[in-house]
Amino acid sequence: MNEVLEKNLALLKKHQPEVYYKLDRHIKGEYKPLDTSVEKIFLARQDDLVINIMVRCGQKNYVLCDHEDPISEAYAWIDKYIDASNRADIVFGMGMAFHLEVLLTSFPNKKVVIVEPNMNLFYQIVCIRNLETVIKKAEILVDERVDIILGRINSLFWNTEEGGIQVEPFEVYAELFPDTWDELRSRFIRHAESFTVDIATRRHFGELWVHNNIKNLNQMIGSSNADGLIGKFKDVPGILVSAGPSLQKNVHLLKGLEDKCVIMAAGTAVRILEDFGIVPHFMVGIDAGENEGKIHANVKNKDIYFIYSNQVSTLSVSSYGGPKFVMNYTVDVYTARFFEYSNIKSGYFLSGPSVANTCFDILFKMGCNPIIMMGQDLAFTSGSMYAGEAPGTVVGDSDDPKSNEYLLVKDIYGRDVYTTKAFLAMRNWFEGYFERIGGQTEIINATEGGINISHADNKTLEDALKRCNLHSCGISDRIGKLYSENIFTESILSKINEYKTYVNKEIEKLERISNRQLGLVDGLRKDIYHPSKNSSRFVKVVDSISDLTNKVIESPIYPSLLKNLIEIDFFLIKSEVDRANKVLTKYEDIKNVYINAILTQNQKLTDSLNKIKKFLEH
Repeated sequence: MNEVLEKNLALLKKHQPEVYYKLDRHIKGEYKPLDTSVEKIFLARQDDLVINIMVRCGQKNYVLCDHEDPISEAYAWIDKYIDASNRADIVFGMGMAFHLEVLLTSFPNKKVVIVEPNMNLFYQIVCIRNLETVIKKAEILVDERVDIILGRINSLFWNTEEGGIQVEPFEVYAELFPDTWDELRSRFIRHAESFTVDIATRRHFGELWVHNNIKNLNQMIGSSNADGLIGKFKDVPGILVSAGPSLQKNVHLLKGLEDKCVIMAAGTAVRILEDFGIVPHFMVGIDAGENEGKIHANVKNKDIYFIYSNQVSTLSVSSYGGPKFVMNYTVDVYTARFFEYSNIKSGYFLSGPSVANTCFDILFKMGCNPIIMMGQDLAFTSGSMYAGEAPGTVVGDSDDPKSNEYLLVKDIYGRDVYTTKAFLAMRNWFEGYFERIGGQTEIINATEGGINISHADNKTLEDALKRCNLHSCGISDRIGKLYSENIFTESILSKINEYKTYVNKEIEKLERISNRQLGLVDGLRKDIYHPSKNSSRFVKVVDSISDLTNKVIESPIYPSLLKNLIEIDFFLIKSEVDRANKVLTKYEDIKNVYINAILTQNQKLTDSLNKIKKFLEH
């Protein structure tokens, strides 16, 4: 083992243990790489010194740096790509690491994440370049799937320091690994858009979700466990009906399919289907607001099976008199914890920006194949939002709509159409999901309008139905049997009450934590723990206050109840304290900001606990 490799391995073992163990397995021949696109690697030498690496990929040769003047090349890369105001940079490509060394030394406060796509190339770099600065100061991800990389990036969005996050390539890597780079770049953009939509949604609906989760759990008697639907409709065609304006083009073709396909209505689509005299097998509701409740309260036909999450409007659950399936929904952690507590088997169904996203996941997990989407415009086709609306109801013909929330894009026919960031977030979810399940079911977009959704075939509904093996399947009888077999009886009540008692005990523990924290903060306010009197005691008190906040976040009811009520506020409060610590210098000024922040945070916790206790009351 050469000296450079030995030193780098020791540094990796200490500072990047996951990378070290992966590389160690590679050296021993035990690692199977994800990326196999590199055909050959050549080491360019000058005398006894390796000055560059040449990589053959796609029958073309690429050198990793300018061996005449790699430092000037590195500074030129910094000038081209790096924004000093950003707090984090995700760099695609290790290269010979000169650009990374300049980045890390020029901007020591930046968070730098290095994405190195090929393990064998990384090994060769580690053998010839002293990477001490990079290994100590950056985070390295080697030969990882893009979704793993995005998961790591997601945590950076919650960083409380000011500044943006940027993904940039070391240019030769964009040529070497074009597919990986394009996927990372495009999915990062979609990820950032979805994060923004998610935060806004949680800010608006967080408290209502908690209220509904608790109240609707009490109404589970008579509902059936949606887990019973999983895998029970293998290779039965599934049709997902959304309420987009293009639905009116082909909705009439659903008549006569009731016993041949599983027909599922997303949200408001059930109302439009009723207008056309079509009764779907399922309607799905997840939205927490009152308008959602009105949709289900006004459904005329009581033979439709209502699949819902407990976060849905309480009016939806209480007012609809037909049969219901309650699902274990990934964002409804309260219900999920109850199922675990009660040893009830219930597989998860996925959430998304839209109820249609969830509907697709349900149909897929039911085993439907193909799955046909209709009315999924994700745009204001003809200026309308819903089928049956007059053209221009939402957006007129003007090229400059009044609201800047509208984005001009091309529809599947190449025509201009307006959409929104929320619609694009729904599309991004579909595309990521469709890519993951590729080959497991046929996906057909029979919307006949709206924007394109990748990884789905655009066809007319008429052509899509011709591709299906349509025959009578006794679908209604099968659903009825599954409903009866998985129904929650009155015995569930004792489990619900037992679980509520457990939650109340956890609330009492948090109230005691809150009181202890207030006592310590009061001591700081009165200068009992002033650093000039006893610095070690002062540090211990500040650490104790922080530890108590951590205990709140570590509480077993934090993910299921408190997270949606306090996480964003806690994040903003911490951000304010971090900014103050950078600007203020006097102890008294910093103390006042800190005390006010903790008191505000504590009050938010107290208010949230009181709300939860009120929701738990009958």
